[in-house]
Order: sequence, then structure tokens, then C-alpha cells
Amino acid sequence: MIKIDDKLVEHLLKLSRLTFDDKDRLKNDLQKIINYFEILSEVNTEGLEPMYTPIEEPCILREKEPVEFENIDGIIENFPEKDNRLIKVPGIYG
Repeated sequence: MIKIDDKLVEHLLKLSRLTFDDKDRLKNDLQKIINYFEILSEVNTEGLEPMYTPIEEPCILREKEPVEFENIDGIIENFPEKDNRLIKVPGIYG
């Protein structure tokens, strides 16, 4: 059984460059996650094929044909700021 201790929590926080005010809560949450995975590791999976997706039916895609959107004016009307058929959005500042 893996035990999450203060030293491991400090190491993980240092590696992730995160700060956390309630380290005891973090330690308890991490321990719960580890305990859950230990329970899962006890499940007998011998003879089972791995699943790559929970959906077994194939994904049927539509043909790649361009479709013109018909309600452009409806979208433009929903924006609070516009200039004719142009919409104004907030700028991105770096």
C-alpha cells in the first residue's frame, strides 16, 4: 500500500510549481485516489480484451461537403456591439 506523506506532497508541489493552502486536505485527497486505484488493481481482467473507447459502435462520419450557414444575420443580431455586418469583440492583450 502506498502511503502519501508530507514529504511526498511537498515534492509534488515543488515539481508542479503549485502552492496549496490546505496541504492536509490535498494529502487526504491524494491518498483516497491511490486507495481507489489499489482497489481497481485487484479486479481480475485476465482474458479480457482492452477497450480503447467505451463506445463499441463505429463512428459514422458525414460526407465532407461544405454547408453554408443560413442564419448569419441572426448571429450578428445577438452581439451587443457591431458595425454593419462586422462584430466587435474584446481585444486580446499580452
